[in-house]
Amino acid sequence: MKQSLRWLLAAIFFVSLSGCVEEEKEDTSWVLGTWELTHNPEDDDNDRLVFDSDETVTVLAEKGGKLAGSYQYADGKLTISLPTQRKTIEVEFEVSSDYGKLIYESGAYYTKK
Repeated sequence: MKQSLRWLLAAIFFVSLSGCVEEEKEDTSWVLGTWELTHNPEDDDNDRLVFDSDETVTVLAEKGGKLAGSYQYADGKLTISLPTQRKTIEVEFEVSSDYGKLIYESGAYYTKK
């Protein structure tokens, strides 16, 4: 009986520890810095994206405006979230296999400056 209780307590201990392990984040050092819109098939504004190590992003508009938000990278997709007064704008980019392009759904893409 004591042996069974020890095994049960050990199992509970290990299960509770496994819940405390933080999931490992993917390396995003490749995204840090300034990215420029270099392919623009729909002739949108030529803005720039500035990514910082604290998972924040700043959109620098061609006409001088700025918009700050956050970013996340998972499963080959980079998502930026930009809060505005009305709602939060979510923009998703596919990341090229060499991490050299952030590709928008229209086919436009950014490359690192």
